[in-house]
Amino acid sequence: MSAEEDPMDQDQDQFVTCSVCFNTFDEHEHQPKTLSCHHTYCAMCIQNISQNKRPFLCPECRKVVKGITTDFKTMKLMEFFRKNKLTRKPSPPKNTCKYHDAQPLFFYCSTCTVPVCHNCTVLDHNRANGHEIVDINIAKDQHIQVLKTKVSQAQCIIKENQNHIRIIDTEVCGLTIAKDETIKDINKAFDSLVALVNSKRKHLTTQALAVFEEKNRALKRQKSEAQGRVERIGEAQKSIGKIIKKVNTEEIFHNDITDICQELDKHSDIPYLNLGNNFLQFDLENGKTEMETAIANLSGITCEASLPSGVHIEPERAIASLQTSVKVQVSSGKGELLPHYPISLQIVHLYEADEQEEDDETDHQSSPLTVHTTACDDQGSYTFQYRPQISGVHLCQVMFFDQPIAQQHIIVESNSPIMKFGEEGRSPGKFIHPFWVCAGSEHLYVSDGTGRVQVIDHNQRYIEHFMIKGTKNQPAAAAGIAYSHEKKELICAKVVKAPEDGSHICNTIQRYTAEGKFISEFSNDKMKKAFLIALTSMGNIMVTDFQTDEYKVLIFSISGELLKHIPFNEEVVVFPGQDTDLIITLHESKAVHVCSLSGELKHIIGKDGFWSIKQPHLACMDNANRVLVKDRENDNMVIKVFTYEGIFLSCIESSDDKLNSPRGMAVSMDGHVLVADAGNSCIKKYKYV
Repeated sequence: MSAEEDPMDQDQDQFVTCSVCFNTFDEHEHQPKTLSCHHTYCAMCIQNISQNKRPFLCPECRKVVKGITTDFKTMKLMEFFRKNKLTRKPSPPKNTCKYHDAQPLFFYCSTCTVPVCHNCTVLDHNRANGHEIVDINIAKDQHIQVLKTKVSQAQCIIKENQNHIRIIDTEVCGLTIAKDETIKDINKAFDSLVALVNSKRKHLTTQALAVFEEKNRALKRQKSEAQGRVERIGEAQKSIGKIIKKVNTEEIFHNDITDICQELDKHSDIPYLNLGNNFLQFDLENGKTEMETAIANLSGITCEASLPSGVHIEPERAIASLQTSVKVQVSSGKGELLPHYPISLQIVHLYEADEQEEDDETDHQSSPLTVHTTACDDQGSYTFQYRPQISGVHLCQVMFFDQPIAQQHIIVESNSPIMKFGEEGRSPGKFIHPFWVCAGSEHLYVSDGTGRVQVIDHNQRYIEHFMIKGTKNQPAAAAGIAYSHEKKELICAKVVKAPEDGSHICNTIQRYTAEGKFISEFSNDKMKKAFLIALTSMGNIMVTDFQTDEYKVLIFSISGELLKHIPFNEEVVVFPGQDTDLIITLHESKAVHVCSLSGELKHIIGKDGFWSIKQPHLACMDNANRVLVKDRENDNMVIKVFTYEGIFLSCIESSDDKLNSPRGMAVSMDGHVLVADAGNSCIKKYKYV
């Protein structure tokens, strides 16, 4: 027996111990598991941390866990340590009694709190003298438990202090934001005052100029009148002087001389010079004291309100495409609730870097989602609603004056089917490669490779089925199907196999009642592989023909009259848009266009952005004019939802129940999309609004 474990064993513990629960790894519930970030924990701790949800965050580095694997290297190391411990010769005890040579310390005196040897228990620490002696290993275990308790206490104290540090950090952040906002308010207030002063200056300047002009005009008028008198008197003076020089008696008494004298007498009275008060002045002292007093009395800087230092974020379960909410409670550092503060929320999706950027450590963020404040009560609780676009990790930031003060990661779940029905088989309610699904007024209709169109109610219960009308020698099936709500009829694209080579021929459109009774059919030489059909807003039948090197869209009346022939130079799928618009999925160009009936491009759906169109297969429009596009993203089939103008709204990824070779899809009246998942022989129903 050794008084103390070998130091080598203590060094080995750090390699074979879970850093969360401190239990030694084993091959069962504490089996070592390595996360994608290369941190290792036991299976039980990972289960507790993740709560059986994916994805989740590593408890150490806080990175998103993308995968979990068994750490076989650690397990081999454990096996090596076990074998090494069994085969290694026990080393002689190093801790021996200092009073009795070479005597190992196998015991512990609880009374004296010291390890003792066997001789000590007889001589100096015997029970007869009141000494309590226990086995050294029992004492060691007891001390370890005491130390573990101290460690737990220390962890609690550290956690509490770390919480204080977070509160202080948030307080400093809030203080900085408040400082910036205060300076903005000061500048805004004084800018307003400066603008007011400048306006007054402009008014007084204009007033001074107006007074100047008025006074100046009056003076100029008096000057002009005086100058006129001077000129007239001067002329009379000159005339009289000339007559005096001639000394001619007759001319002196001539009538003209009399008139000149009278004119001179008229201006002999000098008019009163009325200059008025023309000393322009600005009376600065009038009102200056009041203005200085008003500026001096402007509000000072106060610190009477608490900052939002305590922020608790409580997100509801979040699913891509569906509206959810986040509740935020804000309090001061003392725990005082703070209602009606300028609190807002910003949520962004953190997406994975491309291969070229994988060495970049910075977070890659999408544009912020639209967040609405829906409630703010007197208890300091703020409720925000948002609609996540896609699954994955989102960064939720609480904003104070539009600046972040707290944040938390939100895991948004993938939008999985709320219901699915059917499985592979030929019996009622089962399908063989379901090709198309459409929603009628009361029922759903599903076509598959057996030639049946099955009628399903909206609770996904099988009602009945009918067979597509063919011949005894040439059975038929339905490719595309569409439902006319106006006529309550089902329109089907009939497909048969050519007897020569077994190729599919689809050149006939059939009409059935909602109960499956055949009404009529028509064919057209221009139809070769008219697999997909849809109904326009006018009730006409739109056919997409997949004949190689002759891609086209044909529009027929309900009776079969060809109304329009639109050729294309690549494979397309066309569905009706608003009014007479066409929503065109171009396979080779990898784009979705909205065009007029004449072919004029109006706009492109999902042209730019992180979730732009990649490899579209088909598109359709719901009752709210949203465009749903079946697209390929990272080798997975998904359904992307856009506004009619082409702005990305959300994505149905179905990560937990992946789509496998989906064919047709249809939107229901109650805001669901139905997908014929041919590879899984079922119909899947998703909620997306």
